[in-house]
Parts: sequence; C-alpha cells; structure tokens
Amino acid sequence: MTAELQPTTTLGARAAALVLGLLLALAALLPVAARAAPPAATTTTTTTTTATPLAATGPASTAGAPLAAATKAGPTDPNGTEQPASMDAPPAGHRLTATQARAIARRDPKLRRTQREHRGSYDDIFLKGKDRWQLSLYAKRQKGKPLKELAQVLVDDRSGRVTESWDGPYVAWTMARGYDGAFGRSVTSPWLWGVLLVLFLVPFVGLRPLRGPPLALLLLAGFTVPLAAFNNARLDIAVPTSFALLAALLAWALARGLRRPRGPSRDLVVTLPLAGLLVLGLALLVFRIVLNVTDGNVIDVGYAGVVGADHIGHGQPVYGAFPKGIEAGDTYGPLNYLLYVPFEQLWPWSGRWDDLPAAHGAAIAFDLLAVVALFVVGRRQERDRDAGRARGALYAYLWLACPWSLYCLNSNANDALVAVGVALVLAVGARPLGRGVAVGVAAATKITPLALFPLLATRRPVEPDVRVEHGPPSWRPSALAWFGLGALLVLGISTLWVLHGDSVRLLYDRTIGYQAGRHAPFTPWGFYDWAEPVRSEVRYLAVLLGVALAFLPRRHDLTGTAVLMAAVLIALQMAAEYWFYLYLTWLVPLLLVGALGDRTLRWPTNRRPAVTPRVLGPLPEEDAPWAARAREADTA
Repeated sequence: MTAELQPTTTLGARAAALVLGLLLALAALLPVAARAAPPAATTTTTTTTTATPLAATGPASTAGAPLAAATKAGPTDPNGTEQPASMDAPPAGHRLTATQARAIARRDPKLRRTQREHRGSYDDIFLKGKDRWQLSLYAKRQKGKPLKELAQVLVDDRSGRVTESWDGPYVAWTMARGYDGAFGRSVTSPWLWGVLLVLFLVPFVGLRPLRGPPLALLLLAGFTVPLAAFNNARLDIAVPTSFALLAALLAWALARGLRRPRGPSRDLVVTLPLAGLLVLGLALLVFRIVLNVTDGNVIDVGYAGVVGADHIGHGQPVYGAFPKGIEAGDTYGPLNYLLYVPFEQLWPWSGRWDDLPAAHGAAIAFDLLAVVALFVVGRRQERDRDAGRARGALYAYLWLACPWSLYCLNSNANDALVAVGVALVLAVGARPLGRGVAVGVAAATKITPLALFPLLATRRPVEPDVRVEHGPPSWRPSALAWFGLGALLVLGISTLWVLHGDSVRLLYDRTIGYQAGRHAPFTPWGFYDWAEPVRSEVRYLAVLLGVALAFLPRRHDLTGTAVLMAAVLIALQMAAEYWFYLYLTWLVPLLLVGALGDRTLRWPTNRRPAVTPRVLGPLPEEDAPWAARAREADTA
C-alpha cells in the first residue's frame, strides 16, 4: 500500500500547506464577510402556535373590543398576528375588511372539512404581518384545558386569495410546512444536493467490475427521500420513510458490532486518486465557508448558543432566563454555550435575532474541527504513516462532501459539536481517560450522548490500528475509574461554570426534563395516534439497549466501537418524538469509520504494467536472451 501512495505524497503535503494558507486567509476575512451576511430566517425548530393567546377572547370579542388603533397597518413582524380594530373597516394599507377576509377563508375546502369533523369548533380572524390575514379554527372550549388550534388559513390582502391552508400537525409546527430555505437555504436545492451526493458516493463506484458504495453510506444518502417529502410538507411520507431508514441503519450497526467476523474484510477500492480527493476536498472546504457566510441562515439552535454565550459573558444565569422568542433555547448542555463564548465576544449579540455573525463563526469552526478530528481518526487507524494520511484524507473528504454536514453548517446549528465529540472518542478510544473526556464533550453539548457511557466505559484497551478485536467487555476497576474521571471533569467543570449558583435540578428540568416531555409529529410515536400508547415503553427499550451492550461480547476495535455507538444514538433517536434531519450529522463520523475502518484501502496508481520490448526486423539471437523465443513465435 505504501508503494502505491508514494506518487501522491509530495502533492498531498503541498495541498495540505495550501489548505492551511487558505484557512488563515478565510479566518482573516470572516469578520467582514459575516457582517455582510443576509438577514437570517426566523423559522424555528420549536412548536409554534400562532395567535392562540389572542384567541382566548373568543370570536365575538373582535367587534366590541375597544382597540384604539383603528388605522394600524398590522404587526411589524411578518409572522406576527393581532386582532383587527374593526371588522367592517379595512386597516390602514389594506384592501379587505376583516369580514371579507373571513368570508374568503371560510370557503377553503380543507377548513370546511376540518370544521365538519369537529363539532362545536369556532374561528377567529387576525391580521398577519403587513399584508395578510389569518383565520384560525379552534376546537370547542373545554374547561381547564388550553385552546387547541385545529386549522389555519392565510389570505393575501392584495389578491384576496387563499395562499396557505393547514390542518393537523402543520398548524402548530410551522417548520413542517416546507417553507423554501427554512433550513440550510440553497443547500436543499435539488441541483446542489444532487452534486453533493455524487461527490459523496463516487469514490467507491466502479464499472469494471461493477461495484458501489458501502451499504451504510447508501442508507445515509437515502435520507434524501424523506427530506424531500418533509420539504414539501408531506409528513405522511417523511415520517415512515425516515423511521425505516433509521431502523435499517440500526440493524446494520448491531449486526456489524456484535457479530464476530469470520475473516478479514474485503479490500475497498477507491476509484479517485488521493490527489483528486485533496483538490476536491479543498474546493469543497472553500465552497462551504463561502456559502455559509453569504447564504446561511441561523435557526433557533444557533441563536440559542449566542444568547447563552451572551449571558455567560455578562455573568448572568443561562438556564431559565432566555428571552421571549427563544424561551426553550436553554435545553442544551452547558458546554454548548461555553463554546459559543469566544465567537460572541468577537461579534457581540445585538439583542435581536438578526444575521448573528457569532453563530456563523461558531458553525464554521465546529465544521473545521470535525474535519480535523476525522483526519486524526484515519491517521491513527494505519500503522504506515502514508496510508494513515490517505485514510484520514478520505474521511475528511467524505465529511466535506456529505450533504448532511453542509445542511447542518448552512443552518448554523450546533449538531457538528456532537460529531466532533464522537470523532474524538474514536481518536483517543484506546485510553479510558481520553475516552471519558471525549464522550463528556459530546454529552455536555447535547444530552443524548450520555447513553454512550456504559458502552465506552467497558471497552477493552484496543489500539486504533487493530482491524478486528472481539470479546467480552472489560470491567477493570482502574479503567472504569479513569473513564469516569475524564467524563466527570468535563461535565462537572462546564456545569459549575454555567450554573452560577443555580441548582442542578434546574439544569435537569431545562435539559433532560424538557426533552423527555417534548411532543412532536416527526416520528411514529408523535405522528400516529395508534403509536402513542407505547411511546414510553419504546424509550425504556432504547435506554436498555445502551446498557445491555455494555454486558454483551462485542467488537472492541475502532470499527466495532463506532457502529455500536451509532446503534445507541440511533435507538434513542428512533425512540424520541422530536427527531430532525440535523441529527444525522451526529452519525456521519461513526458511519464512515464503521463502514470503512476495517477494510484495506486500494488506491489507483500512476504505474503502468511492464511491456515486453519488440524489435522490427531480424532478431539476432546473440543480442538478448529473449530473441530466440521471439523468433520462434514469429515463424510459428
């Protein structure tokens, strides 16, 4: 393998130097570019029940409500709602009256069907932004229970036409309505997404003989189908399809991590040369940063990180103290907010949900950390230095080409931090202290990686370059103590730093407690009525799986550890009601190592096979030992 890599080693070193230089240049330009970023979208990943507080007055209250602003043009927030001052006079800047807008909305077939299905329901009309009307249909009032919005119809004031009509889960969950560019903006363009998928899979595609990418990478690419359905407001397709793909990944991971391999894995042919991967990887790196700065939007996840960092910088509590509009933004681990602090200090929060350059800078930094961590993982998996660099370059390239990592980056979310944490686990997995610190980083960012503790605490001390190691778990007290110490250091220091004297119970309530009680329609347990009764049992089974794997004989090599970590995270994602495509970013490093880690990489070379020389004319036997045989062949 080393001989095959020699022709590209010098080029690889030059490309690495070029990458470093470009990164330094981009870092110098980031402050200016971030300030020029367009305003961020305000689509959030939390439940949105528009107009519900206003509806408490009832449908008849609009006519007699003593609202003085009769000529008010409407709320300044394009998605804000308020009741009109008069039902019969158009508000300032509007063509329709509230009565006319209500009559138009009531003719909508979806609204009429929902109204027939819910006897006793009633509607109310609102101004929405500067140029729209919103009719909300509410369920019959029940004493002691909050209002439930059943349907929502939006009417354009200028044209007098219904522009949107929603029922079911789409009423409360605006993020499920498929608004263009709500997550990642242009990343979800079919053309760009398709190019990224090709770049992600093409290194493993060959025609002679016919071969394709590993199964795990194909399944990861397959989530494109439910994402497309989600972006077209088709949860009925997105929910079962994404759940089926998660189940397939879970089955693959468990089979690969628990079963003892019968023999060495087949070599994996990489059809693109290493130099080509380096050039493409460099181009993708620059493209991703430029796209983030010029076209990325900051969803509520990145906004929450900036707000929490601002609170830390001003010595204020983080948990239970978030402002209006991002009240649930304190649901992440303490380290998440600490890691946003340097960027918030460079680009201070303005107090508004604007372009948030600090969130852009943090997302880019987290993405680059994932690239570096994956390169280190690949480097440590090979005894030969050149082969290790090539494997690390392949892992880094696949992260850069993966559309899911770019989806996360351009949404300026924090999910790449979990990917960094699990990649660090793989990089330092042979040492219990380092393993504890690394998984502590992931768990102190988002709570779900806490479930990895039993699996990683009982991992046997296997070096990363060992291809296969299967056996019972390790219960050495010293290893368990070092692992626990590493995890406790990260969790304890970050928690004490952020709490500022608040109780640990508050931290629990705002993180684990909030997530455990979160209802959403993105998995079968929240989308189908028949699945809701078994929701709690499924969660218990997912937690039980994470504990059971710590006691079972399993693979302890890096590949086996990666796939079983993926299995635990996938099981928990499947058990939750709130699941989103950004969470696939957590799995990317684990699936890359799990699919490729125990296979020898075969790279294309520049060598040509030896050619037997031919001579025109008579072949004198005394000139060369092969001349006589060639003469006999010519005369035969």
